[in-house]
Amino acid sequence: MDVREALKAICTTHEGFCWYCDTQLPEAEEAISTGWDVKRLEGERVASIILVCPNCQAQRAQLGEEEFLRHLSLRVCNATC
Repeated sequence: MDVREALKAICTTHEGFCWYCDTQLPEAEEAISTGWDVKRLEGERVASIILVCPNCQAQRAQLGEEEFLRHLSLRVCNATC
């Protein structure tokens, strides 16, 4: 998948958000220059496309997948509880 082209296409809708933290996707050039990523998740019926902001990518790389998701769930719980 060409991430640059996918970001350009998604940015035209003005409806993209980070899968993990709900940060809104900026305009295409900013999204590309700041390091937003587009990932394809294989599902049972249909593959899904998700957006991941640079902050979540960095935290995920630093903490590892399991710890990142644990921290994320604590953040969400603290915000809603």
